[in-house]
Amino acid sequence: MHLLTRYQGVAGAKEYLNSVRNPETNLVPKTDGGGFYEREMDPDEFAAQVIVDIEEQGDHAIRKLSAAIDGVELEHFEVPSSAIDDAVGRVSREELGAMKSAAARVGAFQQRNLPKSWFDDDHGYGEVVRPIETVGCYVPGGSAPLASTVIMTVVPALAAGVSNVIVATPPESDGLPHPAILVACKVSGAHRVFAIGGAPAIAALAVGTETVPRVDLICGPGNVWVTAAKLAVFGKVGIEGVYGPTETMVIVDESSSSELAAADLIAQAEHDMMARPVLVALTERIASAVEHHLSLQLASLPRSSIAKAAFENNGAAIIVENVDDAVAVANMLAPEHLCVSTQNATELIGRVNSAGGVFVGEWSAEVMADYVAGPSHVMPTSGSAKWSSTLSARDFVRVMPVVNFTEQQFLDLSSDAATLARMETLDGHAQASVLRRRRALGE
Repeated sequence: MHLLTRYQGVAGAKEYLNSVRNPETNLVPKTDGGGFYEREMDPDEFAAQVIVDIEEQGDHAIRKLSAAIDGVELEHFEVPSSAIDDAVGRVSREELGAMKSAAARVGAFQQRNLPKSWFDDDHGYGEVVRPIETVGCYVPGGSAPLASTVIMTVVPALAAGVSNVIVATPPESDGLPHPAILVACKVSGAHRVFAIGGAPAIAALAVGTETVPRVDLICGPGNVWVTAAKLAVFGKVGIEGVYGPTETMVIVDESSSSELAAADLIAQAEHDMMARPVLVALTERIASAVEHHLSLQLASLPRSSIAKAAFENNGAAIIVENVDDAVAVANMLAPEHLCVSTQNATELIGRVNSAGGVFVGEWSAEVMADYVAGPSHVMPTSGSAKWSSTLSARDFVRVMPVVNFTEQQFLDLSSDAATLARMETLDGHAQASVLRRRRALGE
């Protein structure tokens, strides 16, 4: 029995895609907010109710919801700087150094991808790039303290010049976020930190309360409740995207290391039982070799039950005849992470159209991008790489076009503007051009 369900060729990839993105059994989770509400609600309804409650009751609603959902009674939500400083002493020197190194490299990468303001005097037009003023970065809690997510959201925002970067993350039993997350906030340069999790955190950032400032944009990954809340507040504030289960596709041929391919698949499968690990293999032999190493490595993995469930529920081994089909499968599935471990892997970069991030060759392990490579690890999932990009400093700026004509530049174009306005029967538009033209020409 295979750990990874087998699919054959591009047609098989379509079958797999349909099974994971359009499942026959769509079990919608429900919650009553830990007993806070009288009945259970699905994610959309729950998010809508939480938003209404926090709009109407502010901090009071957050306290009650946090007590019910997280089991923590909070008098104050904002984490004091003293608690953040104290957390530094609770991580090792090695851990602190690794965080600083990662933040520096991510910052350098993000500085390079910022758009620049420009102006063309000859044509009288240009663009002005301005940072968003206030951003809320959501950092999930759960079974793993994702300190790296702090770095991957806060540092790009600061690289863009955001004035106020606020982190919201769930509290632990002592009422404070995990020490590693607090240290990451300090290393990354977050301006304020709030111990609020889930849908209440998203609602508070979107509407503002007596304590929590209203932000202009919310970024960061989260579970189904966080995702529903982000969708619900879109329009009140901006969101950079919504995220489903993590996905990793590894393309291998006979030259690939089956041991390393297995390790790369496990690295993402251990996140969540709903993770989607996909192997694309050019032969059945290499697919079986990878699967063999999966079994060996899972046997000693602390989170093996989570990873194994991900492989059994959502994993796949897609056997293709050639590299062309492998690329076609990758572009069809548009995975969050695409690891190309084949011979001459570099030659495939230009043929990949849709992926959150591309990791070329066996030295470019996806785990490096999770922590230290430079790009943010907040990447599009569920096929959204077909139209969206990995989180970057670009998400935290606005680009405003500027028109600054001379009189002659206006005259050169004004007749065409008036003609197009009349074509659309918008005579008021035409008049705005014609009156200026008459004044300029003394008519």
